[in-house]
Amino acid sequence: MSSRRNSRARAAALPCALALLAAAGCASVPQDAGFPQVQKDVSARTRQQIQWQRNPEDQAKARTAVHELLQGELTLDTAIRIALLNNRGLQAEYASLGISQADLVQAGLVSNPVLFVTAIHGDPGTELTVDLVQELIGLLTLSARKQVAGAAFEATKLRVAQSAVQLIAQVKAAYYTVEGDEQALELFQTATSATEAAAELAFRQRSAGTLNRRDQSLHQAFYAQTLLEVARTQAQLRADRERLNRLLGLWGEDTRWTLPHRLPEVPADAPPLAELEMTAIDQRLDLAAARRETEAVYRAAGITRSTRYLSALGIGVEFKRDPDGAKLAGPIVELGLPLFDQGQAKVAGADAQVQRSEELLRALAVDIRSEVREMRDRMTAVQEQARYYRDVLLPLQQTILDETLLRYNGMLLGIYDLLLAKQAQLNSARDYIVTSRDYWIARADLERAVGGRLPAGFSGPAASAAPSNAGGEPHQHGETQR
Repeated sequence: MSSRRNSRARAAALPCALALLAAAGCASVPQDAGFPQVQKDVSARTRQQIQWQRNPEDQAKARTAVHELLQGELTLDTAIRIALLNNRGLQAEYASLGISQADLVQAGLVSNPVLFVTAIHGDPGTELTVDLVQELIGLLTLSARKQVAGAAFEATKLRVAQSAVQLIAQVKAAYYTVEGDEQALELFQTATSATEAAAELAFRQRSAGTLNRRDQSLHQAFYAQTLLEVARTQAQLRADRERLNRLLGLWGEDTRWTLPHRLPEVPADAPPLAELEMTAIDQRLDLAAARRETEAVYRAAGITRSTRYLSALGIGVEFKRDPDGAKLAGPIVELGLPLFDQGQAKVAGADAQVQRSEELLRALAVDIRSEVREMRDRMTAVQEQARYYRDVLLPLQQTILDETLLRYNGMLLGIYDLLLAKQAQLNSARDYIVTSRDYWIARADLERAVGGRLPAGFSGPAASAAPSNAGGEPHQHGETQR
């Protein structure tokens, strides 16, 4: 009789313990999903603020803000702010925070107990058996699983922040590309106006019999060539504007924005390479995320090793009512016997995952350093080219054109020499715009490679630069005078 009372006492204590476990396992899902930390990481690297639009009200406020920003000219800072508000791909990345946050909460929950009910009908009556079993492997590894999920959640936050940083760099590169296109188009349109006037004058002189067909054809060919360059540049400008529109998430009437100025002046300085590499290793969020992911893999491998022999483990209580009405209760244990599967495959797989994660982390660090060196080399190369065009080639081409014009007006040189000098000046002006554009694109790529802002002390965009009278017609006399 005493043993039966003890059995019933143990049976009564087990549901109480399960109730306590259930209470401990209950957890709510935080609403912020770690987004404040993402905001902090992005702001520290870019000085930009990001917003997560999680409901229709937030989306309506964002649309209003975008429309207000589009009322004026589209500056670089305005373009970045619009992209951070309006790029739907980035907003989708923010949603991954909620997914990872839910995984973290799920990892901290105790698995539900399993209820087995068996009813056997016989001649004397019905035998009823009720088993309530709680799985224990998850309970024993609860803390370790929460650590694994926590490391994965931290990695997700870092990768989401990296997506925002990369978007900013992409917007900068696309913005500078459009600026270069517009400046090149302005150059060729100016040249077209000048060559059209010269071609018309040549046509009238040919009709009057004062100009031969060859010289008139040269004027016409030069004019036709500038028209072709205008058409090519306009087509490229439309394509590059659409690329920027995609990054900004704009469509319809919102795509009719205008840019306020030309490309900035190319600075004279460049950041030290060693400082850039150290900054990238400290600042790259994808590298920090890879470290967190490696940590998660380590912890997951530890769980696999510690539970390799436990294919099943559970405790519970059984309630039984015999056909004659007798009631019995007692504890039960569920234990998987590692006779065939001793977890060796799982352990080998976990070890391979650890090795893979470590190698990927090392490879990423090497790639980041190499990428920084490559981007810096590219930036300094086009920087030197742009400065050389500005300080050497453009002044030389202007001098050549002026001298050629003097000799042409003095009838010492022919029209071919003058048009050749004009074409060379136009090409140099175009190449200067291209190299200036390439510098700012390369700088944006370097910022992306570094993981955010460049080291302090490195100058940013200055006043806009453009070659004076680039591609325009100098004042001249004789038959080419406008």
